Amino acid sequence: MPMKRVTPTKGTTGMCKMTRSTPVCLSTCSRRLRRSILRGLVVGCLTFAAPVAIQAEDIEVVNLNNTGTGSLREAISNATAGDRIVFNIPGGGTIALGSDLPEITDNVSFTNQNVAAVIIDRAGNGPISVTGGTIDFGELQIAAGGLSPDIEMSAAATLIGNADQITANIQAAGTIAPGDSSAAGSVGELIINGDLDATDATLQVDVNGAGSPNDLVRVIGNGTVTDATLTPNFVGSNYSIGDTFTVFSATGGLAGALTNPAEVFQLSSNPFLEAIINSNPNDLTLLIQDNGESFTSVLDGCGQLGAVTEIDRLRTAGTVTQMSAIGNLRSSSSLGVSQAVGQLAGAIYPSLVDAEINEVHNSLSGIRDRVLLQQTDLDSSGHWSPWVRGYGMTLDTSVEGCMAEGYRRKVGGIELGTGYLAASGLGAHGFAQLGAADTDMNTLGQGADTDSYRFGGTVQYVGEWLYGYGAGGYGFQDHSIHRGMSSLEPGTSADGESDGTAQFGAVEIGTVHRGQNWLWLSFVSLQGVQADADGETETGDSEFVLTSSDVDGESLRSMVGVSLAGTNQTGLGPATTQLRFGWLHEFLDDQQSGIHEVQAVAPTEFLVQSANTGRDWLSIGTQLDWGFVLGGQFTLAYQGNLNSDSTFQSGMVGTRWIW
Repeated sequence: MPMKRVTPTKGTTGMCKMTRSTPVCLSTCSRRLRRSILRGLVVGCLTFAAPVAIQAEDIEVVNLNNTGTGSLREAISNATAGDRIVFNIPGGGTIALGSDLPEITDNVSFTNQNVAAVIIDRAGNGPISVTGGTIDFGELQIAAGGLSPDIEMSAAATLIGNADQITANIQAAGTIAPGDSSAAGSVGELIINGDLDATDATLQVDVNGAGSPNDLVRVIGNGTVTDATLTPNFVGSNYSIGDTFTVFSATGGLAGALTNPAEVFQLSSNPFLEAIINSNPNDLTLLIQDNGESFTSVLDGCGQLGAVTEIDRLRTAGTVTQMSAIGNLRSSSSLGVSQAVGQLAGAIYPSLVDAEINEVHNSLSGIRDRVLLQQTDLDSSGHWSPWVRGYGMTLDTSVEGCMAEGYRRKVGGIELGTGYLAASGLGAHGFAQLGAADTDMNTLGQGADTDSYRFGGTVQYVGEWLYGYGAGGYGFQDHSIHRGMSSLEPGTSADGESDGTAQFGAVEIGTVHRGQNWLWLSFVSLQGVQADADGETETGDSEFVLTSSDVDGESLRSMVGVSLAGTNQTGLGPATTQLRFGWLHEFLDDQQSGIHEVQAVAPTEFLVQSANTGRDWLSIGTQLDWGFVLGGQFTLAYQGNLNSDSTFQSGMVGTRWIW
């Protein structure tokens, strides 16, 4: 029986449907597959070849002919965007034109591969015409024959060049940008041996600051800048009042006036510096001068506005040394000015109080996780539980606004504690924390070394379904403070000593859910901390030493959370793992404040603040008690309070005994 032809089912995109006619279908599919593969190969080859076809290339001029193969005329006619026309005539010579050369309409550059010069003799014909693109003429030489211009560039064309000397009279109405490209930051010297008529042009120049190369248009002839516009781009911040930068020079004289001769250019990286245009018979220059703005107006809205206002006051009412230092500061970069204000502010003082508050909060969470009931506690009718742990802590805050600089605090110490849990559910513990801390103000070169001593106790009661917990204590600190003042006065510093105290308390209530090997707690808690640092009169060789007032800070934080503890028997004894998650919220101030005075004639008080640490944190706690070390259980713990503004975290390791 003859096999009937099968038409592919609609929607199968040419694929064969399996029927009794499969052999015919497979043949058809095979042919289609071969055609698909061939089409794919062709498309792939074209895709691969396309970028190659549009790549820039060198087009060589190998003879002095007016026309024909290897001539300049042919090279210009064949050049496309990005191509380079290369004179490769070993003996050099003169190309005498028989007619006008073709227009240049796109990006093209010229270069001579040999030492011998190649000269283009216009022989009475029109100039080289450029109607578009970015052009680098390299060492192109044109014999004018008394005609001008030799090169005529429209408003759509850009003239670039670096170090090579163009010998020609040029009329350029577009953009003139020294350098290897027209991009901002490409610095170079565009040399024209001839006249340059830059009427209606844009003079685009990069200025890199004192001691660095800067853009220059150098004309060995007459320069005309009638209705031209000068557009400088100031790079970096190495500028000082009185600096002068020559950007256009014409040995034969400068004619015409710019469209913007009185324009003032604000330097983007130097808040108190501006540039104005000066001209003389041969040059255009840019002069750097003070813009006259006050520190308060330039830095308005910053976190340490009190210190900014004080700098403005000392600028005219301070000592001679202070006024000189502030005068020098006006030539600094935005970063340098910001750092100087931060150094003067002395935010290390309120930051020490802020750090103490956050350190205590983190420590309270660690104590809570250490002493509050765990699964192993439920298996004992009453026991003592002393412990010893070493701990390390880091506290990090980010910059707030533009000048309330953040801090980083590193803490190390030892924690000792003991307590008793009765069969009735009552428990009490006492603890001591002895630590040392290093606090650094980010980027300011200011910080403090702190010795810290903290003592406290806890009580708890655990019922069948509910529990209650409370903690409280007291601490004191000794701070040794060093404030580098190099941004205001290089090589100077100020030093101080300050004492501080801290009081703290916490209450927590929650529910208890027991299982055979686990314990689940859900809870709400309040933690309150009060900390202070005594005022101090600094010493040092800086003219900006401070007298600081007492700094007092208060904090009240709530936490809502859950914790889970599970216990398993192992070959080394019972192992208890505890996890805690909570959301911590601050009700009072999220940054601390102090009052300072600069020790000067008629001192004036100003406000200074620590960085904003945020109001809400994710609070995490983990703890492992396992095995036996020195006769007791090995204990390892982590505490962390984290948000987008600050991170306070600690790790603890030690031993716990159960008697």
